[in-house]
Amino acid sequence: MNLHITKSKNAESFYICRSYAKDNGSTTSTIIRKLGTLENLLIEHGPTRDDVIAWAKNEVKAARSKGQIIPKEHQFDS
Repeated sequence: MNLHITKSKNAESFYICRSYAKDNGSTTSTIIRKLGTLENLLIEHGPTRDDVIAWAKNEVKAARSKGQIIPKEHQFDS
């Protein structure tokens, strides 16, 4: 599992993703959990973007150590 950060012109979003190989040998990734947007996470987890990234990396480590896999229908629940 790893942290994916996507940027658009309006927001920066943070996701926990899992990469895997398909049956045909190609690799792909799937979103395990949406952590939120930078704007929302700054309120809860620090005054700077670096604080939010550090928190998000800790969330990835926690999810990895738990072997966390969330069903697809619950991936985007806040």
